[in-house]
Amino acid sequence: MRYKPGVIIGGSGVSHDCGASRAIGYFIEPLIFLSLFAKKPLSITLKGITNDHIDPSIDTFRTVTLPLLKRLGVEEGLELKVIKRGARPLGGGEVLLRAPVLKTLEPIDLTDEGMVKRIRGVSYSMKVSPQSTNRMVDGARGALNKLLADVYIFTDAVSGSSSGLSPGYGVTLVAETTSGCLISAEACATQGGMIPDGGGEEAEPLVVPEDIGKAASQLLLEEIQRGGVVDSSHQGLLLLMCALGPEEVQQVRMGPLTTNAVHMMRHIKDFFGVVFDMRTEHSSRTIFMSCIGAGVKNMAKKVT
Repeated sequence: MRYKPGVIIGGSGVSHDCGASRAIGYFIEPLIFLSLFAKKPLSITLKGITNDHIDPSIDTFRTVTLPLLKRLGVEEGLELKVIKRGARPLGGGEVLLRAPVLKTLEPIDLTDEGMVKRIRGVSYSMKVSPQSTNRMVDGARGALNKLLADVYIFTDAVSGSSSGLSPGYGVTLVAETTSGCLISAEACATQGGMIPDGGGEEAEPLVVPEDIGKAASQLLLEEIQRGGVVDSSHQGLLLLMCALGPEEVQQVRMGPLTTNAVHMMRHIKDFFGVVFDMRTEHSSRTIFMSCIGAGVKNMAKKVT
């Protein structure tokens, strides 16, 4: 990879093969942040693994990350379209990402986590029996319906050329609160002989679909119990949005900080000089975090 200092260009008709070592979700988050401060809106096709157990899946970005960014002011022109799904280890998936350009970000004030009012999700499968999606739905609903009646999980069983090169299946669950917050969790089963360039390590075998559904529901309940306006996988993203915002007070409520969030705070301090003030609310075991944004502006975008 080659880095060239200067203005971020952006543009359309761009394509990138993400390989088989990391999923497409590993590349999307930094791509979105870079494209917001580009000269032209970005339209890029990413090829590789769309769903695995290591990186956030395409479904999480589509159902949680993009709505969160739109809530924070990134509204028009933000789109993620799944063209093909692809599981580990061979991938074969393909997605289209479109992102707009902004002059500046808006100040953030997210402190009301609300109460869970509904749960939605998507159960997907690639190159396996379509019944696997229904079995995962049954496994997930078995735990969730004991606590909440409004649970609906869509199914997406793909086959043929749109199912990638390896078999796999999984489920992504999203809890929506009364204040509009989205909390997500997911579980995925993949296999496929040998991991490319993995030194001969064997890939993990597929797990029973019902167990995948149960695992995803348990992870979602744990995320809800942690509290905060975002789940643990989106803490770093929200902190970075606060740091890049205008030179005003930015405040959010988080659950217990993950290792990734702590590393992100250190990088923010090193690169932007932004330090967060933290105050713990012992009754809810959540953390109120506030900072003064760095006031990052898109110098390539003309003022209108």
